[in-house]
Parts: sequence; structure tokens; C-alpha cells
Amino acid sequence: MGLDKWLKPEDANNNSNKKRMAPEWVKKGRNDKEINKIVEKQSTKVMKFTLICQNSKCKFQKIIVKKQLTEEDRTCPRCEKKMKIMEG
Repeated sequence: MGLDKWLKPEDANNNSNKKRMAPEWVKKGRNDKEINKIVEKQSTKVMKFTLICQNSKCKFQKIIVKKQLTEEDRTCPRCEKKMKIMEG
């Protein structure tokens, strides 16, 4: 039994060393500007709203992440009064 068992023929080594063809989008890559635009587009779709009840006795708070608020979101579930809206 010699080292023939452990050594591979040269043809097998050549096949494994060949590089695979990468798609065009991988070769080109993305610019930092393109990535920033994508992030900005995603961030503008959804907003974070902090709602605080204006009734001094209630002081109910909730955070909602939506595109737009509805009238049901703007009313307090406890006292049924309008809530103060803060973005961010």
C-alpha cells in the first residue's frame, strides 16, 4: 500500500481549483450610495409613534409602529379622549 492511496491524481486537483463563474451583480458590487438609498426607502415606509393621553388622571402611553395612524389609534382606550402624538 503506498502513498498512492493518499495522493490524488493531477486531473482531480485541476478540476477542484477551477473558479466558478460569479453572477454579474456580485462582480459589480453595490456602491455605498445605492445601499444608503435602499435603507432610506425602507425607513420611510414605517414610522414610530408615541401616543400619550392628555388627561392628567389617565396618563396612558403606547407606542405604535405604522405607516399612518387611524382615528382609533388616536383615541385613548381607557378614557376615550384624544392622545398627544409624538413621532420618533
